[in-house]
Amino acid sequence: MDCPINGLTFGKQSQKSLDEIRRLTKTANWLSIALAGSVLNNIFFRNGPVAVSYNIKTTDFKLMANSMSSTNPILKRKVNEEASKIMLFNSSSLSFKEKTFWRCFYNETR
Repeated sequence: MDCPINGLTFGKQSQKSLDEIRRLTKTANWLSIALAGSVLNNIFFRNGPVAVSYNIKTTDFKLMANSMSSTNPILKRKVNEEASKIMLFNSSSLSFKEKTFWRCFYNETR
């Protein structure tokens, strides 16, 4: 969807929502890192060569990849919820350009 908006200036409510979206994105990124790190920790740390080779053989890497990628749809849903909240509860305080931005943002994250 193409949503060209020129000269957009965000008000206080939009800035709060954008900060929340940044926080959600950072949290999702950290969660993906933690999931991968916990698997690697389980395989390599405090294990000898035999245990490491056994752990590598028995680790379900497909499941690990699925769990790491599962943070993306969750993030998308939470960001979509944030966009819908600002459109529903703060639409009277938003400028026309902000409303257009949040409508486009909402539609792109559905």
